Amino acid sequence: MELKDFIKEAIKDISEAINESNNELSELGVISNPSSVSLDKRDDIYGHMHINSQSDKTTRPVHLLKFDIAVSSTTKDNGKEGIGVKALGISLGKEGEKSDELNNSSRLQFNVPIAFPIGKK
Repeated sequence: MELKDFIKEAIKDISEAINESNNELSELGVISNPSSVSLDKRDDIYGHMHINSQSDKTTRPVHLLKFDIAVSSTTKDNGKEGIGVKALGISLGKEGEKSDELNNSSRLQFNVPIAFPIGKK
């Protein structure tokens, strides 16, 4: 896969994941990549968003969820191909086979602003 295709696919997949998480988690109060965030300079908070309107003083924290993912593709001497995703030391895919193989790895780091559910009083 060429670099430009990898980048386009990664952006497409991340965008679809943000859209799906907003649809599937909206009842819990989760907002992925919220609009109208007032940035904050603290390390633990990305910013704040107003709960009702910009004139409302009540705000909700927005955290920056950081991802660091390794994507690798493998072509073995028997012609079989595979792809694996590793995040936080977790490997998705089949391992244990021994053969001559060609590995290509790419590392992808990105952040997604997230407004997690707020607690009830």
